[in-house]
Order: sequence, then C-alpha cells, then structure tokens
Amino acid sequence: MKHPIRLLFLLLLSLVPPAFAQSNAAHASDDLTSQLIKLHSGITLNYVVQGKADGPVIVLLHGAGDSWHSYQRVLPLIPSSYRVYAVTLRGHGLSDHPSTGYSRADFAGDILDLLDQLKIQHATLVGHSLGSFVAQSVAELDQGRHIDRLVLIGSAPGAPSNPQVREAIRSEFNALRDPIDYTFARDFQASTIQGSVPAWFFEVMVAEAQRVPAATWHGLATSLTSDEPTGALGKIQVPTLILWGDRDSIFNRDEQDALVKHIAHAKLLVYPGTGHALHWEQPVKFSHDLLAFIAATPNHTTNPH
Repeated sequence: MKHPIRLLFLLLLSLVPPAFAQSNAAHASDDLTSQLIKLHSGITLNYVVQGKADGPVIVLLHGAGDSWHSYQRVLPLIPSSYRVYAVTLRGHGLSDHPSTGYSRADFAGDILDLLDQLKIQHATLVGHSLGSFVAQSVAELDQGRHIDRLVLIGSAPGAPSNPQVREAIRSEFNALRDPIDYTFARDFQASTIQGSVPAWFFEVMVAEAQRVPAATWHGLATSLTSDEPTGALGKIQVPTLILWGDRDSIFNRDEQDALVKHIAHAKLLVYPGTGHALHWEQPVKFSHDLLAFIAATPNHTTNPH
C-alpha cells in the first residue's frame, strides 16, 4: 500500500461529519494587505496585515500544511482598532520553500527576526499546532522584547504522546512526493476538524496543503515528532491562554493539563465537541475568547508601528 498510515486519517474521517456545510462567513477583511519580508537568513516570508497601524498587535501563526489562510475566517471578526499580522511560515504558502531548515529553532528564529524588523512590541502571539510550538519557542527566547501574552491552539508540551499519531505523522509525511496528492491533502485537513466548515474555506485549506512541497513535509515529520524538554516551558513568563477542542484527534487533555502545569501563568479553555483546528470550526467563539484574553491582560503601551 502506497500510504499505509492513511488508514489512521480515514478512521478519523469516519468520526467527522461532512466538512462542507456552512456558507455564511466573510472571505476577507476590507483593509487586508499582503506583504513580503526578507529575513537576515535570506528567507522571504509572506504575511498579511490589517487594522490600525498603532493599534494593539496580534501575530497569528498557522499549523502544518496551512498558511495565513488558516485565519481567514477569523480576520474579519477582529476589530480594525487592532493591528493584526497573519504570518505564513517558511515552507508554506507564498513564503520561501527551502529544502532544509524545519526545526522549531529555525521557525522561531524567523519569527523573532520578523518581529525585530517590523519593530513589533507588546504583541499577543497566537499559534495553532505547528505554529503553537513555534510560538512556545519564541516566547521562551523572547525575554520580554516583543511578546506580552501567548495563545496556544491545539498544542502540547512536545510531540504527540499517542504513539499511533506520532508514527502516522512520521510515516505519512516522509512518504510524500511532489506534487502533493489531492487525496492526502483533503484527508489530512479533514482529520483536524470535527464539525462543519464552509466548503470554500475547506477547499482553500486543501489547496494550501498541496502547495507545501514534499521537502517541507519531510522536515515537519521530524520537528513535529521530536520531544522537547518540558523544562523550557518554565521560561515562558507571559500570561498564556491554552485553547483545546475536546475532540482533538492529535493532542489529548492530559497534554493540555501538562501545559498548564509547566507554564507559569497559563489557563485552559476547552471547546466541547470541537476538533484540532478549533478556530476553523468556531471562529466567532475563538475571536471572542482571544479579545477577552487581551482585554484582561492589557498592553503596557501601544505598539509604535
């Protein structure tokens, strides 16, 4: 069998209602613009930005196989008084696709450089799945220079504790060859949700997964299945909100409790009946919870850029 571990994705899909039901979401914010930034490493990243130039800053990082489009249903729900940057990580979307360099340290270095170059301070850093691990590393290294608070969606202290999920990620990702097969991209994205999302949005996310080259997936196979020392989480000293869907097929409740235990100022919100990509399924609730968290832990000053 070409993809023996695809059976796990198909099993997850059998537990998920059809993902193509809703149709009442805005596609983009009116003031959304796309930008490119060249980092000191030579890597160019794509990001989109919206909102008031001197407003409180939110930086959004996506999961594996995604891009800034992961937050496309969220961006229209964030008031224009906020300055929002949705970043496409290396190897994804319209950002550069190097053949190597997909460790958490590589991703975190990119984001720290981006924050430096854009002179971003007092930001709320939000990360989903892969992006949550990048956000953890950024917060561990930041030392108060850029980040005032942290939001982790579908996260964990390290690699998935479920050995079947870990082996599925490693085997399936390493088996991929260019061009990325539509069926893999569809099944992978569908395995991350429990409820329905708009058909147009789901197809966008499938296309984004297909855009990610095999070399990136191979790098992610290692970075997503490598354990990280939980002691490093103790370096995170900013208020942290952990969001988790109780039907998450990748990370379990014990892993959420471990995050709360190891991060000094963390609290957990559980989304009942929701999967791994909870911001896809419940963008209104997610946006409300994000903004409420920011309001409860206000910036020291507004960002000057």
